Amino acid sequence: MSVAVLIRTFLGLMVFAVSLAAVEEGVRPLPMSDDPVVKEKFFTALDLHQEGVAGDEDAVLQAQEILEELLILNPDDARVQVFLGNLYVLRARDAVFYRKMKWLKKGGATLDAAVVAAPEDPNVRSVRAVNSYMLPRVFGRRDIAEEDFSVLLDWAETDPARYTDSLLRFVYFHAGQFYGRKDEDKGRALLDRALNVPADSVSDEQIREAIEDLS
Repeated sequence: MSVAVLIRTFLGLMVFAVSLAAVEEGVRPLPMSDDPVVKEKFFTALDLHQEGVAGDEDAVLQAQEILEELLILNPDDARVQVFLGNLYVLRARDAVFYRKMKWLKKGGATLDAAVVAAPEDPNVRSVRAVNSYMLPRVFGRRDIAEEDFSVLLDWAETDPARYTDSLLRFVYFHAGQFYGRKDEDKGRALLDRALNVPADSVSDEQIREAIEDLS
């Protein structure tokens, strides 16, 4: 690895470590298991996951422990797996420098494995899409985000029954922010769509702020 790449990677890790955007309510999908105990634990982990996204390092550790336990019991549950992958990336955010890349690689591999396991599930693809575009460009996940958002938006047009209102609003919101970086009109159109979906996964205020940021 060249010195220039090392420097870019170091700076990317530093930016990633300190950048925390406002956290939306998020989406609460069901796990793939019908077991009520699994559902209860999964929802607990999702609540802790959101606290972790907001910066609570202890919540990240607690959520990771729960989801790792659930994945051992339900190894084919891609929804458990994809949120666990996101938590591994959050571990990278919180880790000391020399451990960040280990957690990033583990997180990326876990996210990718979840999408391979359930490529037709928008609840799974949306988590990977958002994680991939929020990482600094140096980590090379933007093409993955592009692929996932393209698939997710195609489903929104051709097969909207795949979505709950909560998930659709979430996808439009993040797709708008992703595409708005290079195409303001497209980003604004997607954010307007998010605003028109009746759900609380992302607040009206957060969507309007994102629209203003495009100006």
